[in-house]
Amino acid sequence: MTRRTRMLGEEELMVHTVGMDLHKGRHRVRCLDEKAQLCDAFSFQTTPEGLATLEQRIFRDGSNPVVVFEPAGLAWLMVAAYLRSQHPECRLVKAKGQKVAALRRYLRGSAKSDRIDALTLAKMPFIDPEQLDGLYLAPAETHALQRLIRQRKRLEDQITAHKNRIAAIIDGYLPGVRKAFSHPWSLRVRAFLRSRVNPFAVVSAGEEALHAFLSRASARGKGDMAESHQVYLACQNAAALYELSRGAGSTNDDFFADLQDEIARELRLMEAAEAESEALSQRIGELYHKLHPSDNLRTIPGVGEATAPVFLATIGDPGRFHSQAAFANWTGVVPGARQSSQVEAKGLRMTKAGPPLMRWALYQAGQIGRRYDPQLALVYHREMVHHGKNHKQAMGAVMSHLGARVLAVLQENRPYELRDTEGKPIGWQEARGLIMSRYRVPEEIRRERRRTNLRKGGPPALRKKSPEMAAHRTNEAADAPQPAAVAMPPGTSLSGCSA
Repeated sequence: MTRRTRMLGEEELMVHTVGMDLHKGRHRVRCLDEKAQLCDAFSFQTTPEGLATLEQRIFRDGSNPVVVFEPAGLAWLMVAAYLRSQHPECRLVKAKGQKVAALRRYLRGSAKSDRIDALTLAKMPFIDPEQLDGLYLAPAETHALQRLIRQRKRLEDQITAHKNRIAAIIDGYLPGVRKAFSHPWSLRVRAFLRSRVNPFAVVSAGEEALHAFLSRASARGKGDMAESHQVYLACQNAAALYELSRGAGSTNDDFFADLQDEIARELRLMEAAEAESEALSQRIGELYHKLHPSDNLRTIPGVGEATAPVFLATIGDPGRFHSQAAFANWTGVVPGARQSSQVEAKGLRMTKAGPPLMRWALYQAGQIGRRYDPQLALVYHREMVHHGKNHKQAMGAVMSHLGARVLAVLQENRPYELRDTEGKPIGWQEARGLIMSRYRVPEEIRRERRRTNLRKGGPPALRKKSPEMAAHRTNEAADAPQPAAVAMPPGTSLSGCSA
């Protein structure tokens, strides 16, 4: 039985939709009735009193509205948790920022305010109800895993930024020194960066002193004489270059001391982030095994210690996706659409509608998976060789098929079985041999695809539909998830291979 809240002549209208524009301070709320007319407007704060006021105003007289958020930042979290706790049957949905902005421009032109944003959100269920995604609130441990993997990714980005900065400094001021080391970030390299940036000091101390220093810094206390020699020669060359350019006045007695201080600071920041990332990885591993004790995700080729927790945490409840197509649209690894009459655009970019971390994990896992899964190798080979795609475009197709495997394994809670392109079970070594013999992309095609991509320069043009462009696609795991895992032989590595 429905009770009404707003009078319109003799008819009373209920609260049908609620739009909330959330901020750190006061949140703006606009309520619309069944005829999309404003029936209430107020603001509240995230306090017990404020949430009680919100509940009283939007659920009064038996109303059960659709509540629309634009989940930017974390201001929405406590509001959504409170509403879900007090009214489990209430539909909480999130609107995409681009669509909200487009609707606001249509309704109000260039005007923008918190009130207009809240009203625009309230109108979304009337305008585009099919494209509103339900707001997913993960259980506590899954939510904790989500936060930790995001924090680890931020730390990894910081580590990469520090490494790039140090590499740029060394390549600019000490050309040839980084190439002289056999590994770019070994213990010897780090020791050198902490105290041996001045090439004049290195040359003055002599090659034997440098070798002894690098040997003490290595893990086993032994150094590579050939590597030490190459580093010494690079320092000699750098010192000679500075001698030849001394007249320019760009260096003085304190130059290398300041340079050493800058590099040592970048190195300390980098190593602090590495230590925190390692500690985070241990906690992430604990939560992952607690939430996913079967570890079926890692039976999928390419899915490993870094990417499996990302898939588990980002997807959360796999049952909330009613189809593989819905999941693909959520991940954003489907191409955009642009079609008119008998022409349509080819090679459009991915929509990138879903979580960026999910796409990152699909790309990383896909890079390895296509080298060990014949069906993924077929997809990549077909896109590169027969459809004229470049590497990233072909990887988009691989990511889509890999995502289908991930969802199927989680939904059905069973391990993945490696199969050939005809759907028959196959072992790891056989799969690798099949890929290398039939689905290896020739290097000349890779070079041609890179040149073609550079020549295009802009967005793809509209082309007439061609039946030849639609290749017959069969026996792909996106259509049929596969049970039963095939164990990888001990010592098999999933890196350092190419196909």
